Amino acid sequence: MDLIRKDRLHESGKVVDQAARASTGVDGLDEVLREGYPAGRIMLVEGAPGTGKTTLALHFLAEGVADGKRALFIRVAQSRPEIEMIAKSHGFDLSGVKVYTPELGGGERSISVESDEADLVELTEGVRGELENSDPEIVVFDSLLELRMLSSTDSAYRRELLTLRSDLRERGCTALLIDHLDHPDGERHAEGVVHGVIKLDSTTPPIGITQRRLTIVKLRGAPFREGWHDFRINTGGLEVFPRVIPHEAQPATLEDRLEPPHEPLAQLLGGGLEFGTTTLISGQSGTGKSTIATLLARAASERGLLAAMFLFEERPEVLRNRSAGVGLEVEGYEDTGHLRLRHFDPAEVSPGEFANAVLSAVDDGARVVVIDSLSGYLEALPERSHVMTHMQALLQYLTRREVLVIITMTQHGLLGEPPRTTIDASFLADSIILLRQYEAHSEIRRSIAVLKKTSQRTPAQYRTTDHPVRRCGNHSLVRGSRAACQRCIRSQRRVKRCPSPVPRCSRS
Repeated sequence: MDLIRKDRLHESGKVVDQAARASTGVDGLDEVLREGYPAGRIMLVEGAPGTGKTTLALHFLAEGVADGKRALFIRVAQSRPEIEMIAKSHGFDLSGVKVYTPELGGGERSISVESDEADLVELTEGVRGELENSDPEIVVFDSLLELRMLSSTDSAYRRELLTLRSDLRERGCTALLIDHLDHPDGERHAEGVVHGVIKLDSTTPPIGITQRRLTIVKLRGAPFREGWHDFRINTGGLEVFPRVIPHEAQPATLEDRLEPPHEPLAQLLGGGLEFGTTTLISGQSGTGKSTIATLLARAASERGLLAAMFLFEERPEVLRNRSAGVGLEVEGYEDTGHLRLRHFDPAEVSPGEFANAVLSAVDDGARVVVIDSLSGYLEALPERSHVMTHMQALLQYLTRREVLVIITMTQHGLLGEPPRTTIDASFLADSIILLRQYEAHSEIRRSIAVLKKTSQRTPAQYRTTDHPVRRCGNHSLVRGSRAACQRCIRSQRRVKRCPSPVPRCSRS
């Protein structure tokens, strides 16, 4: 949004507001740049082929025309029909954009990439003439590669850059210069003569989609969000996912809590789980991690709150059927809009895209977020570098927004094997619920322990049947109507009688 204060006068007599912004046409990038490109300034967009440079420029032009600005697109390497084909594939309307495609070489060829001084002079004079005739407010020059290849020396190329900058600045244009960056150690003449630099990057993993990201290399005299930001090229253009910065959210008060619908479980949790905290549910496969997470999400929905579950292992239909099998129907809460289920394939989304999907749910009012499971998410990622840092930043941001975050994590090991994990996620959680399973008297039994939450750290025992979770006696948590043995599990090999005077199961 353009601001009102105006305090810069160009040589042409145009008044330009130094604090004004020109929208990029991409919401996420506007957020990264703090409302858009600085008005009346020259920005450089650089990156390797296929990273989305031209698409980003088309966003800028289409948005400018929609705002009533005069727009000029100088495209050296492509004809207008080719440009319109690209724009049409994304749904951009360029009918109000003046497209200038210079024909170099005296009409014998459409484009020249030879170091021909005559072509260079023809190009620069043509651009200068088009700027005078069109008097544009926003300009895109695509690309500097042709200008560089037509220049005989580096000094000649830099001289032409300075001339182009002078022509644009004289008219007070907000301009984008597009440049190909094939080698990270290549020349950087253009970076030194522009106001800001946006770098686009892409990596194609062995499995999954191409991962794209961008960063603001510099932006003189203006704030911006630093770091790498993931983005995706969809039909319709770019979608940028700004990096999550925890301190941008206000600290939580931790006054409210979510109380499970079952009193015994609530007692184990010290009355419930506070909003603005993170709870980790960890255990072996089949110990009931997803069931307890669903139970808590369903409890939030029963209170009229919005709960969002992000699934990496189970599909939504599988979770619905499994939950219904233990008496935790969820479809009714989905129908009322109090519960959302969304499945993700880690090979098809970047960490930034996933984080922004979670934040979108929170912006819609979600107070409980379930990530099921962290181990499934990490194990399926094609590239795992720095992903835990991304996750920690996301969790800190969510807890500052007073969101209760519940994460499940699978530990390796079956019956008779000590549980183990290759992921150290304990530092992410304010509370930890630890689940175990073991064999006793020809039965598979399971125990639950709440750590880092209350002073009560005694594990409790429960059984899995086709009924909801409930607790039996003082320390046991069971599923079903029959009480399990009232004993605390001190280890997998040694079992002591529970100190509470409660009856023992007839099978023990």
